[in-house]
Amino acid sequence: MRDEILEVKHLSLKIGKAHLLEDINFSMQRGEIICILGRNGAGKSTLLKSILNLYSYSGYIGIDGINLQNLSARERANKIAYVPQSSHIIFPFKVIEVVMMGRFAKQAWFYTQADKRRAYEMLERFEMAHLSERIFSSLSGGQQQLALIARAFAQECELLLLDEPVSALDLSRCFTLLEIVRHCGKSVLLTSHHPEQCGIAHKILMMKDAKMLAFGERAAVLNTDMIERLYDVRTEAVPLPNGGIYFVAKCAL
Repeated sequence: MRDEILEVKHLSLKIGKAHLLEDINFSMQRGEIICILGRNGAGKSTLLKSILNLYSYSGYIGIDGINLQNLSARERANKIAYVPQSSHIIFPFKVIEVVMMGRFAKQAWFYTQADKRRAYEMLERFEMAHLSERIFSSLSGGQQQLALIARAFAQECELLLLDEPVSALDLSRCFTLLEIVRHCGKSVLLTSHHPEQCGIAHKILMMKDAKMLAFGERAAVLNTDMIERLYDVRTEAVPLPNGGIYFVAKCAL
């Protein structure tokens, strides 16, 4: 088994005259957590969607040494699970049915009782089992986000792409989710605006204006100088017990 699960080389994406990604290069080892950090519109979500093969890009993306463009949709679904920033599910599915959608790539024609058990186990893991029969659209934004994360875990892929997974969560749920991600043993690529959420990450990928500003070990990248360059604000660093750092914005640069 390869140590490297994801490789991105010279990834660029242009739509019309707009450069959405410019020459992105990084690799990810199996079991690593990488936090993509940047401002709104920096290209973080676009990068995740490119790794899902949702855009026509130039460059190379490899999953387990295989060119992403050579994988079928089912093969990609068996390798990559994705949680978007928000849900677009409009049909009246129950929560358990939404989570079971994560089992689609694992089954032949119909969902099995084993699929349903796995989905329910994931709801229990995220303290959502009591909502399993609720209509998904009736949940709060934070509850919907947790259900989508449970769906991704039910998919049982080694690579998880999480797009701002804690943006709608309260402080308690945010802490719980980040701890689950920290100890899940999977390769996780997550996006965030907030440096303090990067305490669980092994490495940080900073993006600014569709380009890579920095990539490296958390301790080497997550510092006042780089945060000021990333966000264009003067900051003061406050270390956190979880390994993260809270940066207090003091004034614009």
